[in-house]
Amino acid sequence: MKKPQRAIPLLGLLCLLLPWGAFARTTAPVRPPAVAGSWYPADPQRLAAYIDDLLDRAAPPGETKGRVFALISPHAGYVFSGEVAAQGFRRVQGQSFRRVVVLGPAHSGGFHGLSIAPVSAYRTPLGDIPLDAEAIAALRRSPLVGTHAEAHREEHSIEMQLPFLQRALRPGWKLVPILVGRMEAQDYPAAAALLKPLLDDRTLLVVSSDFTHYGPRYRYRPFPFDERTPERLEQLDQGALAAILAHDREGLLRYWEQTGITICGLHPIAILLELIEDRPEIEGTLLKRDTSGRITGDYRTSVSYLSILFRDTRSGDDPRPDPAPHLSDSDMRLLHRIATAAVTVAARPGDEQARKRLQGLLEQVPEHLQRPAGVFVTLTEHGRLRGCIGYIEPRKPLVEAMAENGIHAARDDWRFPPLRPEELNGLEIEISVLTPLRPIDSYHDFRVGEDGIVLEKNGRSAVFLPEVAKEFGWTREQTLSHLARKAGLPENAWKNGARFKVFRTQVYKAPYAE
Repeated sequence: MKKPQRAIPLLGLLCLLLPWGAFARTTAPVRPPAVAGSWYPADPQRLAAYIDDLLDRAAPPGETKGRVFALISPHAGYVFSGEVAAQGFRRVQGQSFRRVVVLGPAHSGGFHGLSIAPVSAYRTPLGDIPLDAEAIAALRRSPLVGTHAEAHREEHSIEMQLPFLQRALRPGWKLVPILVGRMEAQDYPAAAALLKPLLDDRTLLVVSSDFTHYGPRYRYRPFPFDERTPERLEQLDQGALAAILAHDREGLLRYWEQTGITICGLHPIAILLELIEDRPEIEGTLLKRDTSGRITGDYRTSVSYLSILFRDTRSGDDPRPDPAPHLSDSDMRLLHRIATAAVTVAARPGDEQARKRLQGLLEQVPEHLQRPAGVFVTLTEHGRLRGCIGYIEPRKPLVEAMAENGIHAARDDWRFPPLRPEELNGLEIEISVLTPLRPIDSYHDFRVGEDGIVLEKNGRSAVFLPEVAKEFGWTREQTLSHLARKAGLPENAWKNGARFKVFRTQVYKAPYAE
């Protein structure tokens, strides 16, 4: 099959049963990318921005318990499966692992068992990923593990996971890339026994697989194409998903025999299920499903993509940023009333009644609102910023900080003239209560739209609330560039030598009302 010429061809990015790309015909110490420039961008900056945008737009993880044990992630071209894959990698974003084991199906090669390429690193446009030589040496002692160089040369199933891992995880991890070929019933327990010693609490397992491949292109049409095709495809996928979530390897293989379902990563998934068969504490969750048929609008040829997360619920929580303050709605409404009263006092300095109202509110607050906290008060007028003042460090009791910053936002923001009484009725007042600052090792750990961030470099600093990036729709790089400029630094100053701290906010916004 001829390699596509366009940068990201529409159908060329589908998960084909035939491999694409080029791999040097001589064994090299570094495995070069086979599908960069066709299945995903080859330019490093474009690729990084593309993946960061997918991660930023993925659903926030929310409240979860237990560390991530494994992901099942699709491996088609990013324009098709990228949004689905991002849902899984978002759950490990900013985390630190020692090792990542990737199990991918061999779309060609015809070998039996497992195979590891004879290289020392895998290369992507984002850089080289070193292999875990010690772990691989231990695996190679088994006759089940071979070196089938031809099978690796043009294979995409492992490669498609790597740029996501490079952008999502903290640096420092090493890779164990394993292609899975033909498997017999006795091979699954043997493969699981080989992998178990590697899967400690600092190792992430990624299983690369797309699901149902439908249409004449894939020689699979268990039902005719009609208006019910999308529904029937979902039913096919759901049958496999049920066995996967039940840790039922034998059930999944029976389902494959009964339906002929074209899950290209069937054998890698079966190894995962063998690993967790007797581990009820490992809980699986479907994060997202999509199809190329929906994306192209043509279900005559369609591939299904699923992102499935597996957590070890008996382990400690994931290393996430400090939680939000968890103030009640009534707490936030009271704090908003205090900020509103303070804004009124600033706009009407001679209004004694307004001053008494503020004082009365301050005297009736519950004890838990007296604790110190960082606070911001933001004023907008007809959708435009009219004042924003606050501080990120917990300098004063929460209610006192809210009143003080309400007055300052209305009167002392140097960018705007003091608020006039006639402007009050057109205002919206937003209050933000901050968690304590937490240093992060790298800007890669900054989660756009979730974290507020402080940049410090060369004696200069600047801060953005989480809402800023969300309001403008910025990516991580855009946010950091604007933040550097706000600090009076070159817009690329965040890339080297800068220090970062992050925080969370709890926000309440409402129109001005006395």
